[in-house]
Amino acid sequence: MALPNGPMEIVFSFDTTGSMYHFLTEVRGRVSDMIQRLQADIPGIKIAIFAHGDYCDEGTKYVTKYLDFTDDVTKAVEFVNNVEDTWGGGDGGECYELVLHEVRTKLSWSSGSQRALVLIGDDIAHEPKFRQNKLKLDWRKEADSLASIGVRIYSVQCDTYSPADAFYGEIARKTDGQHLKLQDFKNIFDFLMTVCYREKGDDLFQNYEKEVRARGGGIHKDLDKLFGDLRGKTKSATSVTSTTVGASKSSPKTTTKRIKLTNAISLTKKPSLTKRPIRIKSAVPKHKTFEEKHLPKLRRENVPECNFMLREMSWSAWKLVITPSEKKFNDVSYARKGNGCGFKAKSIFGGRTKVPALYEVAVQTKYRTRRHVVYNKLCRRGFASRANWEKCLLGRSDIQKQIDAVVKKDCSIFIRRVVLQKSNINTMAHKGLRRYDYAWEGVRSERASHRKVTKASIDISDEMEM
Repeated sequence: MALPNGPMEIVFSFDTTGSMYHFLTEVRGRVSDMIQRLQADIPGIKIAIFAHGDYCDEGTKYVTKYLDFTDDVTKAVEFVNNVEDTWGGGDGGECYELVLHEVRTKLSWSSGSQRALVLIGDDIAHEPKFRQNKLKLDWRKEADSLASIGVRIYSVQCDTYSPADAFYGEIARKTDGQHLKLQDFKNIFDFLMTVCYREKGDDLFQNYEKEVRARGGGIHKDLDKLFGDLRGKTKSATSVTSTTVGASKSSPKTTTKRIKLTNAISLTKKPSLTKRPIRIKSAVPKHKTFEEKHLPKLRRENVPECNFMLREMSWSAWKLVITPSEKKFNDVSYARKGNGCGFKAKSIFGGRTKVPALYEVAVQTKYRTRRHVVYNKLCRRGFASRANWEKCLLGRSDIQKQIDAVVKKDCSIFIRRVVLQKSNINTMAHKGLRRYDYAWEGVRSERASHRKVTKASIDISDEMEM
């Protein structure tokens, strides 16, 4: 039986017939980054991948191919890169009913896992009477069976083919999932990421929405509607209309009198054309009702560099500045004093630090792995080259405790910066930083305690009250 807080197991199913194969092709170049990020944000997640053609592909290519649940990135990348397209199509449907059946019967679902299927296609399923459907599978019963073992279906319809609406809508409804529509295959990566975060919880979902909206250049209508559909907090047009007409708590009597007066007029004579009719405010589309300002701050450690709002500024390369062991080739060979531990660089950026600059600090858990940004410092006047750079940038006692803690766990500290002109110190940089929540605080609109953050099973930020 599936448990709400159990480890997540999610299946991605791709139709590889005809033009649908392009959706899988689009994922190929990014599947490694996608899985690694999901593993970092959703510990314990396992992914299975289905590729399918149609019954007519048997004997020439394949009807279905699948990779069972795994957390091995190499296996997933290898499967996606090697699966070929199928001819298929042309007979008024594809074998989605077989995919639903095999997802339930062939995959190694774990006991108590949180389960979801993302089914991506553009056609309808075959009915039991279809001559090549030898198992006489009924997609309705298969959807019910998946629901009975706790699998939620997110049906992603990749075309405006109206007869398919009923199929995609029904399998989602039967499993308490969501029927989604996708027109531009270039958005498939964000669709997959968003569904995974939505399935896990509000926090990850809202953070990813903010990240996508912060990329600049406007959000694609596919993604705008996706977030609105998955947010699920906006009332439908019918409920909004009925609420507008009869739920005015401030003046219920006035509303009642208007309705009675209108009914009385309709029984006697037509209302005068000069009378102003009652206007009912039309419902706002679901994807337009939630403005970006209402979204929570993005957690900076989860934002990849390509989506960072200030990425266009002239940032330096990351500099290794503190390590648990001596590294002479990086000039990180000076023992840290006091209660600290590890070694640090004697100077940073060649001692050219007497300039206004914005600094970011990142933690790396293992050699050549991703750096997780946890802190920033807006240094408006800079500091002298002979000054202790660690004391100037990271001298607060609470920050020192965080550094000591991660270094003792064999993590390294990196720093980068962007030199600022006086004219934009309080504009672009400061405005952009307000979008982000840094685990070790940094430049924020209000003071708060540090957050606990775990990456690769290592706590890189501990909760500390200010």
